[in-house]
Amino acid sequence: MIRLTVIASLALAAACAQDPVPDNGIGNAEQEAGQRAAPSPAPTPAPVAASPVPAEATDTIPVGFQGDWSARAADCGKGGDVTRLTIAPSELRFYESSAAVTAVTGTRQEIRVAARYRGEGESWEATRTFTLSADGNRLTSDGMTRVRCP
Repeated sequence: MIRLTVIASLALAAACAQDPVPDNGIGNAEQEAGQRAAPSPAPTPAPVAASPVPAEATDTIPVGFQGDWSARAADCGKGGDVTRLTIAPSELRFYESSAAVTAVTGTRQEIRVAARYRGEGESWEATRTFTLSADGNRLTSDGMTRVRCP
């Protein structure tokens, strides 16, 4: 009987010595299952070799964004492609309009381009955000993703 009392006392002392688990509204069994099932973080992709954009505004679009772009690779180089976009260092050329770049700010993967646009007898100023994919072959702006043309 004494032996059973000593074992029970030691077990109780060991249980009390453990660190408490914070209550976050999830039961201990659910919390432990969540911890076991949590996937390991995905590896970080290697950075793209694009020209850096200075923190201060410039009027030149970085080389990584420059080139011919289209919604579909099969449409690259076709005259009637309404999704085409040509990005030059200081100009944007769309199907029926063009723009003279006035300011560029951003990072290696995302830039904001302020420009003066002309097209279809009108002129206006606007700022667009361009996001470059990690591999440098997809460009997203205004909800449209384009691919780099060869």
